[in-house]
Amino acid sequence: MHQLLRDAVFIGLARTAPVYRLFSIDDRYPAMVMANNYEDGFSLFGEIYDISSSLWPTIFENERRLGLYRGSIWLNDGTMMFGILSVRELCEGYPDISSFGGWKEYRASLTRRTVK
Repeated sequence: MHQLLRDAVFIGLARTAPVYRLFSIDDRYPAMVMANNYEDGFSLFGEIYDISSSLWPTIFENERRLGLYRGSIWLNDGTMMFGILSVRELCEGYPDISSFGGWKEYRASLTRRTVK
C-alpha cells in the first residue's frame, strides 16, 4: 500500500530489534509479528516515514481490513516507533520469510527465482 504514503515524508531505512518474525501473505504484502520467544526473532529492514495525523485514519482503515494494526515497533538502536503489525492468527499457514531480512529482500528473491 505504498500509494497511501505518497503524502508522507520518507525519513530513511532502519532495522528492527531482533524480536520479530515476517510472513508473506500470498506474496502481496508482508505481515510482521513479535516472535513468541525473543531468541527466535529476527532484525528486519523497514522504512521510516513521517505520517501526518490526517493520513493515519486512511492507513488504519486499509491496514485493518487486512488484519493489521498500529503497534509499537522496537528498532535495533533501542528506540520505539509506531508501525504496522499483524494479528498472529493471520500468519498461520503462510511462509515465514524472516530469514530474508525484510520484504524488499524477499521480493527481490522472487524476481531472481523467476529469471533463472
